[in-house]
Amino acid sequence: MRKHMHVSEEKTKVTFECSPEEKIYIKMLAAKSCMTLGDFILSYLKIDFPKKKRKANKETLEAIKELREGTLYESMEDFWADMGVKPSG
Repeated sequence: MRKHMHVSEEKTKVTFECSPEEKIYIKMLAAKSCMTLGDFILSYLKIDFPKKKRKANKETLEAIKELREGTLYESMEDFWADMGVKPSG
């Protein structure tokens, strides 16, 4: 079973080696994206980070319940009639 890592607001430095040309290119891409070098690199790496599971709040749970218990219409015309709207076509 995979353990979730604790995400902290504390920052630390990470270094890696690359050629001067690669460094210039990466910095150029980061600047073009209006991002810091660290944020730019992390934006690619975070794709594979474990995701936090979020619980739906009360409003969302009520909306889901309403959706599941809602009215099913046979056609769009029936829907618009029930809404009291005359669709323009």
